[in-house]
Amino acid sequence: MTVNRIHRLAVYTALVLLSLLFSLPFLYMVGVSFKTYDDIVASPLNPIPLHPTLDNFILLFEKIPFWTQFFNGVFIAVAVSVLSMIGNALVAYGFSRYDFKGKNVLFTVVIATILIPSQMTLVPSFIMFKQWGWLDTFSPLIFPGAISAINIFLIRQVMTAIPKELYESARVDGCTEWRTFVSIAVPLSMSGIGIVGLLNFMNSWNDYLSPLIFLTSEHKMTLSVGISTMNNPYKEDYATPITGAFLMAVPVLILLSVVGRKYFISGVASGAVKG
Repeated sequence: MTVNRIHRLAVYTALVLLSLLFSLPFLYMVGVSFKTYDDIVASPLNPIPLHPTLDNFILLFEKIPFWTQFFNGVFIAVAVSVLSMIGNALVAYGFSRYDFKGKNVLFTVVIATILIPSQMTLVPSFIMFKQWGWLDTFSPLIFPGAISAINIFLIRQVMTAIPKELYESARVDGCTEWRTFVSIAVPLSMSGIGIVGLLNFMNSWNDYLSPLIFLTSEHKMTLSVGISTMNNPYKEDYATPITGAFLMAVPVLILLSVVGRKYFISGVASGAVKG
């Protein structure tokens, strides 16, 4: 066995062990979802269900309007994802395509907003949304996340690598600016735009603070808040919240495995070609 093969085997072994280490919490969550309360109390660190049961799932559906809150979260996350891809791509296209006076200063100001903690704008946002009549609606959870500095930066970095000659050829062929954006900039930047959409979907799906503050009706809540309301002060219930967390993780896993892998691989491949 050559030195290169030994090195490759060692690297793969280390990667597999690290993958198993990071997947242990999820595997534990899956196992506890099918354990009885007595098994959890008797052996809390053992993730293997000795007496598998579906009672935790039944109890979960009885405690909260699971499917209503589930589809609320899906609707909000999809809306945020779509708006973020469109809005951030448009702003990033302007910064990468045009040269105008004060461009670098304006871009620096946009990027500097990353340093502002979201908690600092929470009270002003609440007052503003209250005056607009947006409280207890999905609007405060969707529109503020449509554009953000970090997403603009990510997409702009991808669009900056597009050759200027392609834009000039499109203009010679008579393409409008919108047609150039849709036909050239967006397809060639889908690795960055797709990753931004996925990240915003996950952030919105896992968001707890915003739904807790801006929503009051139970039928408008998302799962992240609904699961936290299942705690009973008179009886400790470990399995039901963990079961809800397991079901909440399933859509993200499916999205990452089916769609996310394509954009991450294409992004890495395009980066390798540019390098």
